[in-house]
Amino acid sequence: MKTALKYLVSILVTLFFLYFAFRGADLANLLQILSGANYWWVLASIPPLFISHLFRAWRWEYLLRPVKPKMHFRNLFSAMIVGYMLNNVLPRAGEIARPYAIGKLEGISRSAAFGTVFMERIFDVLSFMVVIALIPVVYSGPLTQMLPWLWETSIWISAITIVILAGLVFLMMRRDIVVAIAGFFSRFLPKKYADFLSKIMHSFLDGFLFLKDTKSYAMIIFLSAMVWIFYIVMMYLPFFAFGLTRNHGLDWNAALVIQAISSIGFMMPTPGATGSYHYFVIESMTKLYGIDTDLARSYATVTHAVGFLATMVVGLFFFLKDKLHLSEFSGNGSVPETIGGSIQHGS
Repeated sequence: MKTALKYLVSILVTLFFLYFAFRGADLANLLQILSGANYWWVLASIPPLFISHLFRAWRWEYLLRPVKPKMHFRNLFSAMIVGYMLNNVLPRAGEIARPYAIGKLEGISRSAAFGTVFMERIFDVLSFMVVIALIPVVYSGPLTQMLPWLWETSIWISAITIVILAGLVFLMMRRDIVVAIAGFFSRFLPKKYADFLSKIMHSFLDGFLFLKDTKSYAMIIFLSAMVWIFYIVMMYLPFFAFGLTRNHGLDWNAALVIQAISSIGFMMPTPGATGSYHYFVIESMTKLYGIDTDLARSYATVTHAVGFLATMVVGLFFFLKDKLHLSEFSGNGSVPETIGGSIQHGS
């Protein structure tokens, strides 16, 4: 019932955004635009997509170092791309799948791995805040008049993220409070489940131990920047496929703005940002740059489809290659919860 409800909500949100993205579309005009596009430029956006994923996997390795100092980069990439593949099926499913996948491939704590995935999302939002702050620098038009909701949305996302981050850092530094919380709930549980709860809470916070290693901060910031740079490249190259650079003057600055705004779509509970990505790309292109609505729809449809399908194909390859099973992601697998006490809870 819970899974069915998630699917239902996801479908409804997807249909909501698709309706507002494509209402009033001229099908004949859309087909004409699509038939005249140069798809070599669209395919050229696939390498930047996977290069950005490689930088993400590299960054994840820094987050996981306190859990396991040396990890195989190939396994990091596999677990990550499998997670993104499953996000295309059910929103946020990948965040559960990644810890199980890397736990199986590297024999580490799933809870600690989940902590790093959670922290990675925090970094994504912090990076998003920085890119949003750059928009007034690269766009001189009437931003607040055209998209009045943008700043309010960004402020709310930023505030919530900062509060969550501060709370997690506090709990990581004060393990005694975690012990007290676990002890409180343990009074109502059998000893077996009480011990399991305590271990899960500590393991989850182990995923934030990298915060104590200040030497890694510069590299994490650099890798986060590289992820966004290749996202912008991925957004820019298909401009040539639809004549957006030659006929409408869209450039690197426009790619940054559209990429930043479209990223809000990936925060919505839709599979692979279907619908939400289209809506935010169309909104930014039409209102900020005066692009014809059907042309913006065509661009959004093609770029989303290429990224979606490329992720599905590569993700499925690693899913089968590593003999992963959906039952493992639902908690029925036999992945060990810890790596033989390699994490010191009191550290």
